[in-house]
Amino acid sequence: ITYTLQPGPRVKLGELVIPEGLTVRDNALRVMRPWQPGDYYSPEKIRTLRTRLRSANLYDGIGIDIAETPGADGTYPVNVLLSESKQRSFGAGASLSTTEGAGLDAFWERRNITGRGDKLRVEGSAANLGSSLKTTYTLPNIGRYGRTMTAEIGARSDETDAYDLKGVKTGASLSQPFNKNFTLSAGAYVDVTRTVEYDLTRSGPSDPIDQVTFSIPLTGTYDTVDNRLDPQKGNRLLATLEPSVSTGTVNATYTRYLTNATTYHSISDKLIAAVRAEAGGFIGDTDVPADRLFFAGGGGTVRGFAYQSLSPRNLDGDYLGGEALFDAAFGLRWRKSERWGYVAFVDTGAAASDFGAVFGDLRTSFGLGVRYYPGFGPIRLDIATPIDRREGEDPVQVYISIGQAF
Repeated sequence: ITYTLQPGPRVKLGELVIPEGLTVRDNALRVMRPWQPGDYYSPEKIRTLRTRLRSANLYDGIGIDIAETPGADGTYPVNVLLSESKQRSFGAGASLSTTEGAGLDAFWERRNITGRGDKLRVEGSAANLGSSLKTTYTLPNIGRYGRTMTAEIGARSDETDAYDLKGVKTGASLSQPFNKNFTLSAGAYVDVTRTVEYDLTRSGPSDPIDQVTFSIPLTGTYDTVDNRLDPQKGNRLLATLEPSVSTGTVNATYTRYLTNATTYHSISDKLIAAVRAEAGGFIGDTDVPADRLFFAGGGGTVRGFAYQSLSPRNLDGDYLGGEALFDAAFGLRWRKSERWGYVAFVDTGAAASDFGAVFGDLRTSFGLGVRYYPGFGPIRLDIATPIDRREGEDPVQVYISIGQAF
C-alpha cells in the first residue's frame, strides 16, 4: 500500500471567536491569546491557550477548534467553546501540633465580579497563637496576560511566647511574569501595630509599643514545581527585598530580606527527594518591630522543637527574635499505594543576632511521617524529635495538617 501525502499551505491563526452569553468580557478572553493574528499555527500555542483558560478557574468545560477555511485576510479563526463554572466557592481547613496548638481556617471567594476575571476573597483563621481576617481583591491580565494587581486589607492578633500583637495592614502589589516560570512583583503596604513584648513586662507593667510601618516589598520568583499541595518535581526560588520605615514608639529604617529555595527530584516512580533552604536578615537599623524579626523552631522552620524555641533569649529566658535566620530540611517521600505514603526527614536551623551566631547555634531534628491521599492532596501526620536533646526540651513534637510540609 502506498500513501501519497501532499502538504497544504501553512495555517496562520486569526482572531478568537467567542460565544455569546458569557459573563466574561470579550477583552478578558482575548488577552489570553498567545499569538498575534497572522502567526503560524503550532500545537504549543493551542496548548498554552487551553492552559491559560483553565488557570482562570472560571470554566468547567473548554473547547478549542480551528476553522476549516480561512477568513478574508487569509487567517483561520479560532473558535472557543466555554462552559462557565459557578462563581462562588468556600472552603475550610484545620491543623494541629503539640507546639503551635490547634488552628482552623476558612475562606469565601467570588469570581468574575466585573466580567474581567477578577476575584474577591475573604479568609480568616483562628488558632492558639492568634487569629486573622483578610480581604483580598485580585485583578488579572491588566493590559497584557499575567500582569496582576492585588489589593488587600486585614486585621490580625498574635499571641506568641515573644510578644502579643494587634495590627491592621493594607496595601497593594503588581506582579508581572516574564515567562511561564519567572515572575517579578512590587508593592506598597502600611502596617499599624500595637505590641507588648514579654521581656519588657517581666519587671512590671509596660506601655505597649505602637508602630506604623511603611514597606515596599520587591519579590522575584522562579517556579517549575508541578503540584502545590503534593510536589513531585521541579524547583522553586523566591527572593524578597523589603525596604521599610517604622515610626512611632521606635523609629527605624531598614531593609528586610528573605530567600527560600526548594527542589524536588523523582528517584523512582514512588520515591521523591525534597530539599528546602531558607535564609533571611536585615540591612540598616536592627531596632525593628518584634513581628518583623526572625524566629525559628516549630512546624514552619524546624520540626521537633517548640515554637520559636530556637530564637535568641534574654537572661530571663524570654524570646527576643533575631536579625538573621537560616533553616533547611531534607525529606524522602515514599508513595506506598494510591492512598498511603510515608516520609522520613531531617530539619535544621536557628535564628540569632547574625549569621555567625546562627551557624554556631544550629539545632537539628529527625522525624517520620504518614501521608493519606483522599484525592485532593495529602493529609499529613509528622512526628519529630530533637537530635542531641537538651534539658527541658520535649522528646517529640507532633504535627497534623493538609499538604506536604514543603
